Amino acid sequence: MSGQKGYLLVEGHGEVEAAQNLITRLSHDIGLYNIPWSKPLRWPNLHQWQGHKSGGVMSGAEFIRTKSDAGALLILRDEDDQCPKDLAPQIAQQLRTLKLPFPTAYVLLHPEYEVLFLPCLERMGFPAWDRDSWEARRGIKEWLSGQLPKGRSYKPTVQQFAMTRQLDFPTLRSANVPSFGSLERGLRFLSDYSDQAGKVYPAE
Repeated sequence: MSGQKGYLLVEGHGEVEAAQNLITRLSHDIGLYNIPWSKPLRWPNLHQWQGHKSGGVMSGAEFIRTKSDAGALLILRDEDDQCPKDLAPQIAQQLRTLKLPFPTAYVLLHPEYEVLFLPCLERMGFPAWDRDSWEARRGIKEWLSGQLPKGRSYKPTVQQFAMTRQLDFPTLRSANVPSFGSLERGLRFLSDYSDQAGKVYPAE
């Protein structure tokens, strides 16, 4: 990918800085140095994927098509309600119809970005997660706020980046967090197919 770079679309304000740290560190951790990552772009309405509406997955992908140095695209967003195993392949199929000139990965963090923090909470100064499943419920942000001293609350724009920097990837792997596994597979996919236009993760 000489002269090209990977583009990253996110939806939340706090994820712009945090996701850049996450993706850059994780890429290096798994030995993927062939995709230099640009600063993430905050793109509206990434939950919309049917049709070319204002914002949305399809228009975001088309926008990256206009970047002459685009060599890969990663779309990363939260999915509170639907199962990523069902939803992500549907959206991937829609992205294939665009025949983009670079490979694309579509990854859902279920139920939200903060699920990645849960196995590492104790190293971050929080109590251990008190549910059987990492994806047991919505409201991880609210749970984090409940662990802070009275009068304080978890704010993604303030704390998401700092907590992302404390993520320990071996801990996440051993904890078998589904969203993290999907993210790793998505990055490897982009690396493996870096010279093949139109390929989309999850694969068919």
